[in-house]
Amino acid sequence: MRGLYSGLTQVAFGLVIALSGVSCVSSMDPGVEASDPPYADKDYYSKYKDATRGGDLIVKFDVHYRLHATYLSPEFRGALVKRVEKLYLQDAGGAFQEASSKAGFIVTAYGMERESVDLANTNHWTLQFESKEGPVKPILVKKLSDKIRWRNFFETMTPWTTDYLVVFDRAAVNPNAANLVEKPMTRLTLANGEGIVKLDW
Repeated sequence: MRGLYSGLTQVAFGLVIALSGVSCVSSMDPGVEASDPPYADKDYYSKYKDATRGGDLIVKFDVHYRLHATYLSPEFRGALVKRVEKLYLQDAGGAFQEASSKAGFIVTAYGMERESVDLANTNHWTLQFESKEGPVKPILVKKLSDKIRWRNFFETMTPWTTDYLVVFDRAAVNPNAANLVEKPMTRLTLANGEGIVKLDW
């Protein structure tokens, strides 16, 4: 009897799984297509991962800050424009125009207190970009307001992060380009009273 019950349970479970699969497929109406998340867009995602760095400031096992930055290098910007055009069916040449020819970053910041991750507050944070010309401070630190649009491109954006466009008066380069004789120094440093995070490309 126990064997029969076990067999019936397995059949019923298999039937539920099969029906669930059919149900998922049949729920898509003709002409309706879901967009790929960033990780499933292989051409975009490989360039996104190459352009993104992150670091956590951990004190006594507590994550005080979680910081990620995506370098808006010419190579990554090209991939971003293509993905915007694919998802939104619109020209994206003007995306983050302030950083079109300069070293720019999308920075996502999480802290235990939201007000503590105001990267534009120079009393609390120092941001600098280091290249072979030396370190410089940003010419723009702008909070991004349209998280709904940009979360389809930057997977480090979450409902709990504060997100910024940070631009420096230095030329943007592809740090890993094959035609470079020497890999350029490309470092973003974020510092506050609790610690320093250095991100290298």
